[in-house]
This record gives sequence, C-alpha cells and structure tokens, in this order.
Amino acid sequence: MRTRQIDEAALPHGTYLNSGAAARAGLKVNRFCYDLRQPENRAAFGADPEAAMARYDLPEEDRALIRAKDWLGLIKRGVNVFVLLRLAQLCGDGLVAVGAQMRGETPEQYLATRNIGKGG
Repeated sequence: MRTRQIDEAALPHGTYLNSGAAARAGLKVNRFCYDLRQPENRAAFGADPEAAMARYDLPEEDRALIRAKDWLGLIKRGVNVFVLLRLAQLCGDGLVAVGAQMRGETPEQYLATRNIGKGG
C-alpha cells in the first residue's frame, strides 16, 4: 500500500499544514469559531469574550492568541481560515486586516499588492 506524504520543506514560504497535530490542536477553537454562526454565540462573545472562551474550554494559548488578534498564530495552531474569519470580523478585523497581518504588512501595503481596479 502506498501512502502519500507531504514534504513540508518543499512547501512555499508561509504555507502551514492543517493536518495531524495542528488539526488536533485547533479543534476546540475551530468548534468555537464555527459556532459563532449562531447569533446568541456572537452576542455572548461580544458581551464577555472570556466567559465565551471558557464555555468552550479553550486552552490558554488559544485564548491569548484570540485576545491579541493573532490570526496567523491561530492558523499555525490549526484553526481553519474560513471559520477564523468569522471570529476576526467579530473582533473588528475584516479580510484585508487579516490578510495584511498574515503577510506582515499594513492594510495599505496589502491592498497595494491586490489587483483592484486594474482591469485584470
């Protein structure tokens, strides 16, 4: 039987695999973020983020990343980018702010790299 292995060293810089240990580490935060689709969960997080995170028994490392709005840190921990965007928006960061942070840029620098209004 042949198994498929990914050579992590061959991945482009800034690529983080969400498999194995990372996927397990991110499981609780992924569930937390996924459940933010419910208005009552968004309201609970808005009213008391610490209580909302405690309800999901999030590890302190994950709570610290959420408090710091360290979106890239959460990705590295195994959080799925799609559910993470729901949390980021709730924390006041849109797609541009998240993308910029992940690239180590300001939102203005990030937008300058996008093909916006260039007819392409």
